[in-house]
Amino acid sequence: MVGGARLLYAGMKLLPVRRKVVLITREPKRITIDFAMLQESIQRDYPDHSVVMIKHKKLSFAYAAKAVREMYHLATCQACVVDGYIIPVSILNHREQLRIAQVWHALGAIKNFGHLASGTREGPHPKVAEIMQMHKQYTFITAAGSVPAEIYTAAFGVPHEAVYPLGMPRVDYLLDEDRMAARRAEVLAAYPQLEGRRVVLYAPTFRRGRHIPYTQLATAMRDPEATLVLVPHPLDKSSLPEGDHVLIGRGFGVLDWLSVADALITDYSAVAYEATLRDIPLVFWPYDMDEYIGARGLAIDYDAEVPGPVVETAAEAMDRALAFETPDYTQFRSKHLDYVTDDGALPADSPACTEAIVRALELR
Repeated sequence: MVGGARLLYAGMKLLPVRRKVVLITREPKRITIDFAMLQESIQRDYPDHSVVMIKHKKLSFAYAAKAVREMYHLATCQACVVDGYIIPVSILNHREQLRIAQVWHALGAIKNFGHLASGTREGPHPKVAEIMQMHKQYTFITAAGSVPAEIYTAAFGVPHEAVYPLGMPRVDYLLDEDRMAARRAEVLAAYPQLEGRRVVLYAPTFRRGRHIPYTQLATAMRDPEATLVLVPHPLDKSSLPEGDHVLIGRGFGVLDWLSVADALITDYSAVAYEATLRDIPLVFWPYDMDEYIGARGLAIDYDAEVPGPVVETAAEAMDRALAFETPDYTQFRSKHLDYVTDDGALPADSPACTEAIVRALELR
């Protein structure tokens, strides 16, 4: 199968290269903020280039036709950007001039992924990862800080010099007050019941084959002036509670919800990184720590590195979140987001990560 794909691709590479950038995402339902901003930047600064956006599907019998489309665009584009593991990108032999950027779908990492998770219960089997050449062929990988850069070298199996300190487009988005105000207005227009209320988000990490205790947090919500917004992973099948002060936030992505959040409860999710760029109070509720470490493992020293209190129960998590204490993330950002902040302080001007990534594609 792989041999046939490589033969077909070799023929496609004889086609003329076009002024085209291909963005391939694993996000199943919506175009990510990162890719939307990259598309906007390319179309503004390189108007003679087209942008092709592809939603990558998981490996299946139905994937074959879609794979041919991906191969065609890879064979005829000047540059490609991905936000996850994309099969044709990693297993095919590309033209030497093709630049491939990995803009990972999170600003940092708390849990293991990629090669770090290989061999764990939730990670890929080492032999499969080897056969499928997982995370090969990247020209560069973007990172927003020293700690994520170190993690990425191991998770992607690349040398340090392949990790570029360019940040991510979402950094520009989160630090742009006009964009965030506009998105806040959109969220409140869709959920007018949130107007004038304090909003606590719960954005947990996806657990494969296990349910998440959303009901425990909903039961612990006792502030009549606050609303708990649950933001489940698109693949999460856990039962979700209903109530006057509970809202299921499927209508927007988690970064959109940060525009209205007054506090955030999470566990091993990298959304914590994004929250620190908005100075949103964080509470960490790793209720299944031992089990999760056994299933996947963590990429950081959890208790030493997470930028917020770590609690053991849903009641503690809600009480700490509802306290709405002003956080100080300077120390965390100075290690984890030092490529896009000023010694941990939020920059006065945009770091322009989006434009830096586009320049690194070396479009011509």
